[in-house]
Amino acid sequence: MLGIIFIIIMMVFLFGITVFVHEWGHFIVAKKCGLKVEAFSIGMGPAIWKKEIDGIVYKIGALPMGGYVSLPQLDPAGMEKVQGDNEETPREELPDVSPWAKIAVAVAGPACNIIFALILGIGVMLLPRQEIREENGVFIAEVAEDSAAYEAGLRAGDEVRAVNGTKVKSWYDTQVESLLGSGKGKGVDFVVYNETDGERTLQLAVNHPEENPEQLIDGVRQAEPCQIFSVVSGMPAEKAGLQPNDMIYRVDNTVVTGVEHFRELIQQNPDTEIMMYVDRAGEKLTIPVTPEYNEENDMVMIGIQFGGSMGLPWTLTGNPLEQISSDSSSIFRLLKALVTPSESKQAASGLGGPVSIFQMIFVSLQIGLLTTLGLIRFININLAVLNLLPLPVLDGGHICFALWEGITKRKVPPKVVASLVNVFAILLLSAMAILTWRDTDRIWNVSRFFKGDQQQTEMTEPTPDVSPGETGAE
Repeated sequence: MLGIIFIIIMMVFLFGITVFVHEWGHFIVAKKCGLKVEAFSIGMGPAIWKKEIDGIVYKIGALPMGGYVSLPQLDPAGMEKVQGDNEETPREELPDVSPWAKIAVAVAGPACNIIFALILGIGVMLLPRQEIREENGVFIAEVAEDSAAYEAGLRAGDEVRAVNGTKVKSWYDTQVESLLGSGKGKGVDFVVYNETDGERTLQLAVNHPEENPEQLIDGVRQAEPCQIFSVVSGMPAEKAGLQPNDMIYRVDNTVVTGVEHFRELIQQNPDTEIMMYVDRAGEKLTIPVTPEYNEENDMVMIGIQFGGSMGLPWTLTGNPLEQISSDSSSIFRLLKALVTPSESKQAASGLGGPVSIFQMIFVSLQIGLLTTLGLIRFININLAVLNLLPLPVLDGGHICFALWEGITKRKVPPKVVASLVNVFAILLLSAMAILTWRDTDRIWNVSRFFKGDQQQTEMTEPTPDVSPGETGAE
């Protein structure tokens, strides 16, 4: 029980620190640029705690949906109503601020999120993990012979090169492209390759995560990374020159589909030299190794141990800049899908709100530090990118207003700004409410409480009297 309480506290803290970093960026640059700061809030809506210090109201809002810094020289008129319970300050009483100072303040929030993400990325780099590189490819480990995928031509050992015309470099990419391109009852085009059949295109049916979270394709299991965690001194692996973090992707002519598969291959070759193909920091190496039979353990061994992360997308690369690039690519891919007619419905169905974010943080804390750091880094990049979108209620909107002022030497009429901000604020809050309801229903199935009449009808329908011999059980 104490463990769960600790996880919940950490979950709230980690989400709060992400919001704090963003708002602190706005706050500190606003003060440096001489803007009046009225309030600094973590959370939206009515305050559950607040204190005024040196004319600035610091508070915690009741709704954990972000935060804000109230800047009357930057925030459009009317935004106070959306942000909380501050009293409006007449704009005439405040000195004008240059548009370039406004841009600096607006950019500061996302910039601080990116800097914080880089720091978290260094933490991910320093921890053991499975590292995926584009050159390693995406491979299929197993295909059930009675599956539709097998009938379509998919085989164990096939490399997945593209999905719906988009190149993929990890199983996560494969999942994303598959789900975005799969309308209801619509197959997905997979470009696959093996040395026997060459490159070919197969149309496969995929599962939505809510329908079957365990398998993307019925009867198909993907290959897992096989990365060396440590090398035992004096054993064949060390003598051959294998090193920690080497990624094993092939043994002789067989593609390695996971740790267990690699162990099976080793057991088949006692005292026989095998060629191991590994990726070492992007360099492809071929290393001959002779496995030895160990009488004490009654098994064939080469002396390596495996470890790392669970292969989640935000933990698969060590370079912090590559981490940021990968995070950004994922977010821009989703934004592109939202405005692509053939993908927009599926993309919208995959969006999550605050409840979904809290759930992901909760799960990551149970998995471990590496996954948690990677996820919080991803959320920070997400927050930075989304806030830079050119929408009036976001930082990107403030930047657009300031650019207009800087280029034309005229301010956008306050009434126009206020109208745009209020409209988009209502749309944003409505979207957040819808996502919150959908996430809550998905996790706890709360909609069942509104289907009482239907459930009662179903429960009172007569049930056939089936004897044990008629159940079909073997």
